[in-house]
Amino acid sequence: MTSLSSVTNEEKKRYVIISYMFECAAKLRLSIVTTASAAVIYHKCSCHLEGTDFDQYTLAATALSLASKYEEEHVKIRDLINVTYRTLHPDRPYLRISNEYHRLRNTLVDCELFLIRIHGFHFQFNHPNKYLLHYLDTLSKWMLITPSTPIKTNRNLIDIAMSILQDTYYDFTLIKDFAPQHVAIAIIYLLIKTYNLEIPGVTNDDEHINWMKVFSSTMTNDILVDIITRINTVYKYVERTLEQSIETKAD
Repeated sequence: MTSLSSVTNEEKKRYVIISYMFECAAKLRLSIVTTASAAVIYHKCSCHLEGTDFDQYTLAATALSLASKYEEEHVKIRDLINVTYRTLHPDRPYLRISNEYHRLRNTLVDCELFLIRIHGFHFQFNHPNKYLLHYLDTLSKWMLITPSTPIKTNRNLIDIAMSILQDTYYDFTLIKDFAPQHVAIAIIYLLIKTYNLEIPGVTNDDEHINWMKVFSSTMTNDILVDIITRINTVYKYVERTLEQSIETKAD
């Protein structure tokens, strides 16, 4: 398992690409689930191609295209090409139907076939999203609040939880090394501790494991600590890495 409190240079490079993918997904108005699937496809293929000179931005655009098809969220290929191109080259005009456009389109189609082969012609995703929403809804009834109840920041629990969850997709370690149920539980625990939310019957930190095991019998305190450590590491390095990337582009 990767060291949970540090990141490699390759992981830092992937943080920049994932940020680019999130921006493109937002412009294309893709759902959270489709965006998550695209991130997983990208991470798996990027690791498979590590050490090669395969263009990471082409890989990212292709992952977005494949995820939209898998999740049945239709995106016009021309829109996808223009959004990914303009996001990468904001100072350039939109692509017209031209030789350059057709070159990018053919590259995208060829890359899709290549990534499908890397995945063994089979895609399967088990995202934490569904677990997070279900656990939060169940736990909030016990806590006598609702997931849409505004808290200290005037944001509701669902918005904050989903925001943290999306940020976990910057990091492949959180995706491949931990069960989605455990990631969902850890995010809820972070909310509870951050906003001082009270759970009936829980009087100290050691007792939190009791409600966690209701949702997943395999959850342990060690797993919880590992996930939170990794989430903190991601937040520590992502912002710093993206700032350095912006400064490098400016130079």
